[in-house]
Amino acid sequence: MKLYPDRLQAALQQARPVYLVAGPEILLREEAVDCIRAALRKQGIGQRELMTADRSFSWDQLSSSGTTMSLFAERRLLELRLPTGKPGVAGAKAIGQWLQQAQPDADVLLLIAEQWAIANEKTAWVKRVEQAGIYVPVWNIKSAQLPAWIERRMHARGLQPEREVLPWLAARVDGSLLAAAQEIDKLLLANGTGPVTLEQVREAVSDSSEYDAFKLCAAVWIGNLGLSMRIAARLQTQGAVPPVLVATLQNELQTLASFMRLTRTTGVAEVCRQLRVWDSKQPIIIRASKRLSLMQVEAAMIELAMLDRIAKGQQYGDFWLQLERLLLRLAATPTTHRAA
Repeated sequence: MKLYPDRLQAALQQARPVYLVAGPEILLREEAVDCIRAALRKQGIGQRELMTADRSFSWDQLSSSGTTMSLFAERRLLELRLPTGKPGVAGAKAIGQWLQQAQPDADVLLLIAEQWAIANEKTAWVKRVEQAGIYVPVWNIKSAQLPAWIERRMHARGLQPEREVLPWLAARVDGSLLAAAQEIDKLLLANGTGPVTLEQVREAVSDSSEYDAFKLCAAVWIGNLGLSMRIAARLQTQGAVPPVLVATLQNELQTLASFMRLTRTTGVAEVCRQLRVWDSKQPIIIRASKRLSLMQVEAAMIELAMLDRIAKGQQYGDFWLQLERLLLRLAATPTTHRAA
């Protein structure tokens, strides 16, 4: 079954053997994953086993996890993240075998794909997942649809925005749902539920640190190592939430990777239109695409998956130290003069 995020909740009354949440929009993807986890917990599936299909991953781990009974024979949720969205031949075979052996009251498999393309929906392994369980695509929202999305989210949280609030806030967040959600939550904390004026929004947004995650990305993309480190240090001292920071960096890296792939065969202007790269960001992303290689960007995305596990307490490590090392590798890389 294929369901979009706004229709997912109604389909979670009964556990399915497999779920696939895939797409580039981080906020919608992680909220869909949280929704599935919560529904499964209500059905007694509380244990989670976490796996990431990175370079060190062996697909035998999936089959061994599926055949190993958990303590007291409790059903488990097996979460497998696919950073590239492509399991490869071995992965597709392993997923198919897992589905073939799945039983109604056995463990549940949750696949989370961070990079995704519409062509992936035509692959055999995705079709098998869709037949056996639920596939949730999470695509980026077009800029013209963002004000309406902001309005729905504000209403869901008891906020009643003035009409002028919606386009102003949409322009402020530069197309990022994650940033929009953060600003809405900030408004709720500052003013409570009820009417929201444009003046209230301007005041709340102006309280944001000028050294935010998006400015960190911009500093990294242009190769300004000193500024990148200063912004990271400022974020740490201001108590920035690591999972939110990672999510923002992942979104920016995914956009850059898509830009680099698409501009091999398509003009820059058309690619920017497809990816919704706003005019103010185009010079920065073009500069980054000439300075970094696609291999470096993909490696950074895999490393961010590790940072995400550290940020969520799922893996031991010093989050800020590992982040600084990643920034050092990305920001200090000299220009490769790659053609855009």
